[in-house]
Amino acid sequence: MSSKTLAVSVGASRITGAVIESSIGSLRVVEVFDIDRERDDAAGLPGSDAIRRLGPFDRVIATLEPEAAAFRILPLPFRDRRRISQAVGPALEEHLPFSLDDGVLAWDLAAPADAAGAGVLAALAEFPRIEAARTRLLALGIEVAPQRLLWTPTLILGAYRRALGEHASFTAVDFGDGGALIARVDAGRLAALRIVAPCDDGLLIRNTAWSLATISATDGELAGAASELSFDGARVVAGGRHAARLAPLLTERTGIQTESLPLSSPAGELDGRDWRELTALAGLVVAAGGDAPAPTLDFESGAGSIFSAAALSDLQDEARPLIRWALAAAALALLAVGIDYGQLFAERRALAARAEQIYSSAMPSPSGGSGRKLKMEMRLRELSGKAGGAGSPLALLAALSRDVPKNLEVVVDAVEHSPPSAKVSGHAASFEAVTKMQQALQKGGAFARVEVKDVHAAVSGGGVEFLLDLATAPAEGVSRETSSGEHPGATVEKPNLSRITGGGRS
Repeated sequence: MSSKTLAVSVGASRITGAVIESSIGSLRVVEVFDIDRERDDAAGLPGSDAIRRLGPFDRVIATLEPEAAAFRILPLPFRDRRRISQAVGPALEEHLPFSLDDGVLAWDLAAPADAAGAGVLAALAEFPRIEAARTRLLALGIEVAPQRLLWTPTLILGAYRRALGEHASFTAVDFGDGGALIARVDAGRLAALRIVAPCDDGLLIRNTAWSLATISATDGELAGAASELSFDGARVVAGGRHAARLAPLLTERTGIQTESLPLSSPAGELDGRDWRELTALAGLVVAAGGDAPAPTLDFESGAGSIFSAAALSDLQDEARPLIRWALAAAALALLAVGIDYGQLFAERRALAARAEQIYSSAMPSPSGGSGRKLKMEMRLRELSGKAGGAGSPLALLAALSRDVPKNLEVVVDAVEHSPPSAKVSGHAASFEAVTKMQQALQKGGAFARVEVKDVHAAVSGGGVEFLLDLATAPAEGVSRETSSGEHPGATVEKPNLSRITGGGRS
């Protein structure tokens, strides 16, 4: 959605302005008006009607005449806006015939951030002057209060610098309706500024020549006379509505050769008008786009504030190198993090492969990628219970071989193992032998219970047959018996084991 801006320069006898339509990323001048009050009033054509018909406007920016403000270029040695805002008021007040409390202070750096040198252009406009400028706008039928009230000399200088180059060196002489503006720019930095009030042509040329002499002097010394000026080949550029008439008179008086401004407008197309005659308006259009070079003094929105558009622009210029370094540092940090994560993922994959290898060597089936630890712990408990626990078949046979006396005639025919109990069947020489075997097993401590379920004479007529019911002792009992490090299976060499025959089951 586009907005409509009125840029208007109100003088004592003339009103010039432009209607600007702007949207995101674009700005276009749709109409330019130039009202001569004396001529139009004589013809019965009030200028307010011509401006009112162009509205309504979303925004209004206007000029403050040159003589409305007292100014000074202050050679402050720093460029920090916070420090400047604290120091510029007292530094300017030393050169003024009135107090800071009597007017509005505006200031800006005398050069852009990338230009060499330091310095601040500061000006103070008294409150009655500001109110008079606002009243003149209301008299034109403009219902919107001005958002910006820009000092005309800085607008003219901005248009010159845009046309000649922001880092160019030149001396500007602008002959407009408000008198003459003389400024010296050294490599983009405003070095000197003079304003000559409107007067007759002879006096205006003489005062302009004298102003040229003062700004061309070196080491603070003024040249003796205008006719003795020597600019050492300095570039003098003349513009303004009356430049075609007054520039030759200046050359005739001083011998200084002037050149005209370039034909190409720094503010774009101005509705077919020659911008060299509307230098203040061209500078106003450039400022409306938010791209005016420093210095630009604003007495309405506080250009001297650290929160102004000029301040933000300077902060962007100063921060641009830091932003480049910050982006480089961020890119390097991301690269380092990426490399670290790559190494971590590679190590993680290597560890996962090793874990799978270990798991596969101990387990009968693959892990499927999860739960390895839990499955291996369960498997370990299972194997430990079978290999070293008192309830294992091997431990049961070892306990029988160890605890039954060697001289006891006992033969084990079968063992049925059902943890935590077991049934042992066999035959012995006598009932007494079975009783002694029961007592020996109870005394050995490998079994929590030793019970003779059945004992009877053998059918064959020799000895007796028996059936024992055994209950294994807790695992700690077994570990206590084998704490010397000897595995229970190491007792298989005992002679009794050779008498365990038949189809043992476990």
